[in-house]
Amino acid sequence: MLASADEAPANSRAALVFLFLGNIMIGAGVLAPAAMINAMTADLKVTPVAIGALIGWGAVVLCIGAPAFGFFTNRVGRRFLLSASLALYAVGHAVSAFAPDYATLLITRLLMISGAAIFTPQAASTVALLVPENKRAGAVALVFMGWAVAGAVVIPFMSILGEALNWRVIYGGLAAGSALAAVGIYLVLPAKLYAARMSLRSWSEVVTRPAILILLAATCLQVAGQFTLFPYLAAELRRASLADASGVALALALYGGAGLFGSIMAARSVGKLGAARTHIVALSAMAIGLVGWSVFSSSLEFAIASVFVWGLGFGAGVSMQQARLISVAPALASASVALNTSVLYLGQAAGTAIGADLITRSVPSFIGPAGVAFLVAAIGASWWAKRKFGA
Repeated sequence: MLASADEAPANSRAALVFLFLGNIMIGAGVLAPAAMINAMTADLKVTPVAIGALIGWGAVVLCIGAPAFGFFTNRVGRRFLLSASLALYAVGHAVSAFAPDYATLLITRLLMISGAAIFTPQAASTVALLVPENKRAGAVALVFMGWAVAGAVVIPFMSILGEALNWRVIYGGLAAGSALAAVGIYLVLPAKLYAARMSLRSWSEVVTRPAILILLAATCLQVAGQFTLFPYLAAELRRASLADASGVALALALYGGAGLFGSIMAARSVGKLGAARTHIVALSAMAIGLVGWSVFSSSLEFAIASVFVWGLGFGAGVSMQQARLISVAPALASASVALNTSVLYLGQAAGTAIGADLITRSVPSFIGPAGVAFLVAAIGASWWAKRKFGA
């Protein structure tokens, strides 16, 4: 059994690359409906709120599944677990590409999304087995940067293709990419790589540590703030600022590009600033961006600029939380990172539901202020964890 970085395989760098690629596919698949909300709404003859629900209900499954799978798969080798989760994700996207109606698409998504519930937290905790402690924060940031790349490159590309071609073709591409990442992980990870075994007592220790609970609350709040708007961003750009397809694609590209840039800067600076300070900087950028959106959403140029500032923090924010949790209790990383993923998706579900409710009530202008309120609360929780517990 390989359970520490001291025994890390020689091809750990290649493993990090494929874990990074896997997170690109996970991030792209989770966020795909937001990128193609206009095209999917027209093709499936449903409302934007219904397409947002693909993210919202998927987030509910992810919220429950991340800790559950983290517990029940704890004794499964990381190579098989991570590659199998991506294989399931690939099959689900392939089936979704042929879904005849919205109901079939929703059911298929809820079944396949368990692959994401397994992959993201267990990929992060696997880093602790591959990388020495003094390099873990940067390595976790690198692996999670896959989500930023998904936002910077894949999501805008899907938005453009969704208008020009068909969203079903894009789902087929997601299936192929996920399969490629699954094969790569299976080939480069060692067969006998296991996380530290977690008992029920260990899980209870995780959920009773105040520092961990405050960090989990900060994650949930920051993602809720982000997802009050993000699933509906393309539709809101079209409604509020009369953006066309190219304007929507530009906004998504700048959002994702900012996220990638922010993640790179976070990975480079975390060694000097520390994960806690880097996290607060990321949250502040997100809050400032949503303040800008709240004020300037009717002006396309200013709305896009606000989206860019908002995007600077989204990727770095989550990766820094994962690094902080691993640092607080390395032996409990498999459980704490799984719970972090769980509350992340709880935040997604809550934010998506709040945004949908505001749209349904015909007060979409309140979406930005609601997101800002959540982010301010997240900044407070993050600061308190640092000050009180040094986390």
